[in-house]
Amino acid sequence: MLFSRDEQALSCIEEKYGALCRKLAYGIIGDYYYSSECVNTSFYKLWQSVPPARPQSLKAYLCKIVRSVAFSMRKKNSLTQTYLTELSELLPDDNGVDDQLDGAVFTDTLNGFLAGQKDLNRRVFILRYYYNLSIDEIAKATGQKNATVKTKLFRMREELKKILIRKGFNIQKG
Repeated sequence: MLFSRDEQALSCIEEKYGALCRKLAYGIIGDYYYSSECVNTSFYKLWQSVPPARPQSLKAYLCKIVRSVAFSMRKKNSLTQTYLTELSELLPDDNGVDDQLDGAVFTDTLNGFLAGQKDLNRRVFILRYYYNLSIDEIAKATGQKNATVKTKLFRMREELKKILIRKGFNIQKG
């Protein structure tokens, strides 16, 4: 329906993915009002980008848009969230051309890192840093104790930090 520019597509997308988008946005922003605005903006961006974009997975494509909009809103509104501070020293800036190349290398490195993890570890990492779930939510979803989840995340961040340093990223070792 998006490709035929049928406006009913947005209602269908809201019905199918609205709750997921709001949860994802809220996990990043931490504010219901801004989360709602983020989802509305994301749907608009989806409408503007499809077509010409032809995503293989509409759900993944929409989640990527929501995350991008939410991080922009969060930055713009100076909102804070604990999970970002956990990874902040590992994330490259994405301003200039060199930074964009670093971003692509970072993404490839992160994907390789996750591919080399056990399924449970990969799931914990993605639930925390992609879906922005709390430690409690991850523990419940994976059947683990909170302390176990925290330990897994800490160890994976430390392992990723070492890999990024080896790849030449300017990461503080402290």
